[in-house]
Amino acid sequence: MGTANRQLFFVALLLPPDLGAIASGWQHYCVERFQTKKALNSPPHITLQPPFKFPVADIDHLENIPQTFTQSQISFSIQLTGFNCFAPRVVYIDVQLTPPLQDCQSQLKTAFGTQLNIQDQRYGDRPFCPHVTIAFKDLSRTNFDRAWAFFRERSLNHCFTAGGLSLLQHNGRHWQVRANFPFHTLA
Repeated sequence: MGTANRQLFFVALLLPPDLGAIASGWQHYCVERFQTKKALNSPPHITLQPPFKFPVADIDHLENIPQTFTQSQISFSIQLTGFNCFAPRVVYIDVQLTPPLQDCQSQLKTAFGTQLNIQDQRYGDRPFCPHVTIAFKDLSRTNFDRAWAFFRERSLNHCFTAGGLSLLQHNGRHWQVRANFPFHTLA
């Protein structure tokens, strides 16, 4: 694989449009109330393979991994269950960690590791904690405290069926969906 012109990519489950609009609404609320806008740099999603650099010249090889993976993956239910945080910088919509979601993430991580030698250097072997970010990075400590005081009292319960993976690519300013890979078998 070439080393020139490496760009950032990640793999995620995107929220369906109706729930994406709810998450986006909370992100915009955070912009207005807590002066944090970095979460708006990508569509609402659950990260399965964190950002990594990859040569654009080898994009077909990269896209082959999720394409092959999804052909044997069965769709599964995702439950959004309130709000949580990674203090002192991140507020997110909590996602229930179910065996199908855990298996999907683990198997995808293994495929990227064995077939492309992509390892998660930043988080290493930290346990998978699925979530949909609504405020992070540019959230000050003071605004984090205010945001968490607001969100910890809120309830949110929604369910949807994960029907495929999305490969997102960074364009220098924000993340864009490069390709979608539907699961071969719908439950």
